[in-house]
Amino acid sequence: MKMELCGHGATTITWAKSISPPLHFPRSSSVWRFRRMNTSCVNSSLDSGESQKADEMIVSITGATGFIGKRLVQRLQADNHRVRVLTRSRSKALSIFPVRDHPGLVIAEEPEWGKCIQGSTAVVNLAGTPISQRWSPEIKKDIKESRIKVTSKVVDLINSSQDELCPKVLISATAVGYYGTSETRVFDENSPSGNDYLAEVCREWEAAALRVNKDVRIVLIRTGIVLGKEGGALAKMIPLFKMFAGGPLGSGTQWFSWIHVDDLVNLIYEALSNSAYKVCVL
Repeated sequence: MKMELCGHGATTITWAKSISPPLHFPRSSSVWRFRRMNTSCVNSSLDSGESQKADEMIVSITGATGFIGKRLVQRLQADNHRVRVLTRSRSKALSIFPVRDHPGLVIAEEPEWGKCIQGSTAVVNLAGTPISQRWSPEIKKDIKESRIKVTSKVVDLINSSQDELCPKVLISATAVGYYGTSETRVFDENSPSGNDYLAEVCREWEAAALRVNKDVRIVLIRTGIVLGKEGGALAKMIPLFKMFAGGPLGSGTQWFSWIHVDDLVNLIYEALSNSAYKVCVL
């Protein structure tokens, strides 16, 4: 995994592991170094009857009902942090996070997003139409607009928050699609953006996030394919192999960046729970 520092105080984390079929997933061996900085937390206006504990975070999450978001919510609640799910469908969110299994979880539809964001310690922005589907012109438009519109809305709500209620950190998803594709080149965090459709989506997606107030720490996480049995690309591949219909992907010689969902959730959690740190990954 590699990390770069961008303008406007942004930290971009790129996860790059390559594989060639047959699929083989080695253990990660990233080394973390930290430098302490100052930070602070504020109480929630929505939870006025409760006081915030010293190490407790209040995290508002878009895309919480997705593959990555669900794992992140579970991780945060398991560690006794307060979570606010920012959704466009309360019924869908309640079906995924039933009250009996997720006590204290706040579910808010768009008109309530502003109240949730104010008083949050951090905002994690994971929303976006899945790209793993057949691309029609309409789907391509939705892939881009779903990311840019939600990110812009979140940034506007953060920027309009009162100073004492403004989140201290924004973690916004992006993708290694930023770099474009090649069968021969190797990309790292210093590589320029590509010229294809996904690179265009990532540039505009990141530009929307970078409009956030300069006093808010921003982390852009550029990920590749996220793997896990419960969803994502691997869940679609496993049934084929179980039917003995699996085989090399494409030519069998290509590579792609990947990360296991648990590692990605740990990465996001690290950026949240160690918000007093500047993270350097070697």
